[in-house]
Amino acid sequence: MTSRKTSLGVVFLVLFLDLVSFGMLFPLFAGIFHQYAQGDSLLLKPVLAAIEAVRPSGSDHPTQTVALFGGVMAALYAGLQFIAAPLWGRLSDRVGRRPVLLLSVAGGCLANLLWVFSSSFTLFVLSRALAGGLSGNVGVANAAVADITTPETRGRGLAVVGIAFGVGFIIGPAIGGFSSVEALRIDHLGIPGLHPFSTPALVATVLGLVNLVWAWRSFAETLPPDRRAQAGPATRPLDPTQIVARELGPQVVGINLACLFHTLLFSGLEATLVFLTLEELGYQPADNAWLFVTMGVVSLLANGVVFRRLVGRLGARPLVLAGFAALIPGYVLVGLVDWWPSVWLLYLGGMVLSLGTGTVFPGLNTLASLAADPARQGWAMGTFRSAAALGRAIGPLLGAVVYFSWRPGATYLVCAAGVLLPALLVWRLARTEPASAR
Repeated sequence: MTSRKTSLGVVFLVLFLDLVSFGMLFPLFAGIFHQYAQGDSLLLKPVLAAIEAVRPSGSDHPTQTVALFGGVMAALYAGLQFIAAPLWGRLSDRVGRRPVLLLSVAGGCLANLLWVFSSSFTLFVLSRALAGGLSGNVGVANAAVADITTPETRGRGLAVVGIAFGVGFIIGPAIGGFSSVEALRIDHLGIPGLHPFSTPALVATVLGLVNLVWAWRSFAETLPPDRRAQAGPATRPLDPTQIVARELGPQVVGINLACLFHTLLFSGLEATLVFLTLEELGYQPADNAWLFVTMGVVSLLANGVVFRRLVGRLGARPLVLAGFAALIPGYVLVGLVDWWPSVWLLYLGGMVLSLGTGTVFPGLNTLASLAADPARQGWAMGTFRSAAALGRAIGPLLGAVVYFSWRPGATYLVCAAGVLLPALLVWRLARTEPASAR
């Protein structure tokens, strides 16, 4: 199979279906927590003890435990992804993109099927661990896009990955919420292992199976055999420090660190924003849903329209720096809601933030791909994904602790100042030439 048989549309649909299936879990964390908290799980007790350990002293917000529970579960998934993503990326450099992608999609199906019958908290944790450990599809998809594009068209091609993320994370949570309503529950069928959230788990499993069939039939190998031979032997495949490995080159390491810090800051905002809107504006879940949908649409437009149209003319670095510049006032505007509660201030800040991150992430993705050694494209994109996963593992927990320890608005002002660090890393790389250009 040749690289021309796999188009950007094929890659988009594979990622879109997978991300919709994954995103269904997000709106359900509160209900899942209450479901398992009613039982007597030996595993849940140490999790709750860990939450109590990181809870700021004197803080007793009624939904704080639920938020930290969701952060712990997200950290479990992202932490395993942080360790495993470089392994899958490097393996795809040696055996090809197709078998690794199919294995990852099949692993996601198996994890969701296990979730269907996870009436115990232990099985639920096992399903999330399996999903995190086998989540190599995004990094491999990025490498496949690099295989079928030229350096000149790389940015526009990788914008497709960002569009899949944007659309998937808008539709996925909506399907998860709708499929969990009382009228659709299947746990009353009397089948052992079913629970109140078996229906969304079953929907996620079906979507995963559809994705597996689609990938099997439509995703052709994009890495020629002669390029696989150039990958070299794998060393220390499970080394968690691979995101800063010297073999990647200083450019890729710098971009990985910029991605880590950016993701850490933004995921901290995502995890705490619902508390700010509740306390200052009295928002209910439906109000927050509209806010996040608006932010998702703006991010999608920034990725699919602004970045995709301008990257060929301006290059990825100027767009990334412009995106970081937009994030600073975005964080400040959201933080000001703590002092001056206002819906328009909240929405303006959220949209400016979405415009910034909708440009930053695809730009960093493009820079990492262009800076990588073509023979190690899968490994480099795996480490980039690993850096993002580490940020998502740390960010929500750190953001929640800081939010409840300090004044809420101060949290976002710290984020605004923190943006200068990844911006500086990218600015320092702006005068160097990517490996693909050489």
